Amino acid sequence: MKKKCFTIGFTLFLLATLLISTLKADAESYSSADRFEWQKGPATISLNGIASINIPKSFSFFDEENTKRFMAENPPAPNGSEIGSIYSMNMDSPWNVIFEIHNIGYIDDRDKNDLDADELLESHKRSPEGQQEKASTENDSYVLRWDVEPTYEDSKHQLRYSLGWRDPLLQNGIVNYKVNFLTREGYISVILVTPSHYFEESRQQFEEMVLQHVKINKGHTYEEFDASVDKKSKLSLINLIPGGDGAATTKKTERLTLLLKGLIFIVAASAVVFAFFTIRRRQKHQTFIASSLKTESTESNILTHKNETD
Repeated sequence: MKKKCFTIGFTLFLLATLLISTLKADAESYSSADRFEWQKGPATISLNGIASINIPKSFSFFDEENTKRFMAENPPAPNGSEIGSIYSMNMDSPWNVIFEIHNIGYIDDRDKNDLDADELLESHKRSPEGQQEKASTENDSYVLRWDVEPTYEDSKHQLRYSLGWRDPLLQNGIVNYKVNFLTREGYISVILVTPSHYFEESRQQFEEMVLQHVKINKGHTYEEFDASVDKKSKLSLINLIPGGDGAATTKKTERLTLLLKGLIFIVAASAVVFAFFTIRRRQKHQTFIASSLKTESTESNILTHKNETD
């Protein structure tokens, strides 16, 4: 009995110790967060005047400065294009959103039907970036895969995809689900960051609570592009996707190959047609000469016969 009571008491002691440690860690975390400034939702936030976002309740918005500072202390490190971020104040939503802006000029989406997921995946594997990512993975069994295959929503001018290295069994890791909103100046990236095992639930919340509330402001929409005054990017839609440069080169090579084959076919066909008509013309000419000779021979025979008769 005493042994049982001791076991129960020791278990309660461990639980109490764990709870105190957790609360202490949370307190330190909030103390760290106090060094940053944010705006609590619900609120409407401007994204560099190009777009706006409605921040939902229980979420907070970090501006560009605070986003970069926070990311510098809490990986992934900023890349310099961040203009804001959203963080949940609720532990039931273990995800956050990062906003990036890329004013690289208007992107022509004429290659929207060339987004081959398998080809892009293989292209990224062969690329220096893909090789470097593979070398930096902690687990040799990690494989490169699409969490979301590249998809372009023509009516909304949105390009979405998620590519990353995953453990084939546990699916461990962090998912970066990127949605690019095309504008007349370039594009705005809205990126969901969440643990891979929570991705589907996070994605649903992200699309309902954030993605549907991003609005490109009038004067900056994709449809308002003016070729006479607006800068046009050298990049196409496929270049925005990992592996896209290699895939685009492959596509260009294929097009050149097809064009070359087409030219060869046209030249060959033209040569055949030319030869055909040359032969036909020669045959007609020979037939005409033969016919003329035959006519002359006949007329000569008639004249000879007539002279003999006379």
